[in-house]
Amino acid sequence: MNPTRAFPPLRLAASVALLSSVCVSVHATESGVDNIGPGTDGFFMLPLDVNNLPDHMVAFNLYYNFYKATELNISSLGGKVPDVEIKSEAVVPRLDYLSPLRIAGGRLGFYAARPWIKQQVSAFGLEDDRESMGDTTVAPIILWDMGKNLTLGAALEITIPTGEYDATRLANTSNNFYTYKPLISFTWLPTEKTELSVKTTYSFNQENHDTDYRSGQIFHFDYSASYKVTDNLNLGLNGYYLKQTTDDKQYGHTVQFNGQDVDDGVRGEVFAIGPAMFFTFLKYASAELRWAKEFDVENRPEGQMLWAKVTIPYAF
Repeated sequence: MNPTRAFPPLRLAASVALLSSVCVSVHATESGVDNIGPGTDGFFMLPLDVNNLPDHMVAFNLYYNFYKATELNISSLGGKVPDVEIKSEAVVPRLDYLSPLRIAGGRLGFYAARPWIKQQVSAFGLEDDRESMGDTTVAPIILWDMGKNLTLGAALEITIPTGEYDATRLANTSNNFYTYKPLISFTWLPTEKTELSVKTTYSFNQENHDTDYRSGQIFHFDYSASYKVTDNLNLGLNGYYLKQTTDDKQYGHTVQFNGQDVDDGVRGEVFAIGPAMFFTFLKYASAELRWAKEFDVENRPEGQMLWAKVTIPYAF
């Protein structure tokens, strides 16, 4: 039986993109802010052979994330901003539940997560740090069993601003706005020893009422591809791609800098890739370690990210 990974992992408020909130002119630009947490998940994003899993399943997932950036790319400021250092650590518990209920031929499930975040930001000669719980993400999900080697999933994630936020600070553990994010994902075994997983999302961000700022809509996907080296060990590549598709707006119109509309609408973009490993233990439990370097960054921090994850499923 394939490892039981309980659901397409979620976009968590641990998103390092919120770190790009920095002071520009007399306003606080929220360039690149999102509730995605790019790279959250890699190998075996969905469980396989879903129709043969027990009627009631619970999985406890524990993530650890470390992110460090020493560059911040803001087009309206001429490109890379010097003397920037951003560090973020997050510990993210997530609980998944798979029910026997069926909708449109698939099995209905739910998941919820809330991270603890520690953040340190140094930019534009200013420094700040904060440590507290972050925003909460909840979602219903439907999983379709397409055979023993393919599972499809669709979810609607809702991120709720439950973390700490202060518009006058550089470091915050909340983005201070709701996000509604449709999600489609799949895990596929093309051969007996290879695996491919992809999670695609599209974010609809609501307004941050403390700043009258609304971040643009965002297309994003996480990906992984691995090869089974032993019965318990997979090695491969993982990463993510993110592109903002609509302009950031403040006070109802496109963000301005020095009294002029910003030509690119402060639209963020980033691609990341790196090595990863996936290990199974205790029959169905798993652990993974993934690293990724960011490239081709626009209107976001540019750095390196490390994710570690342990998943322990339970049937009752």
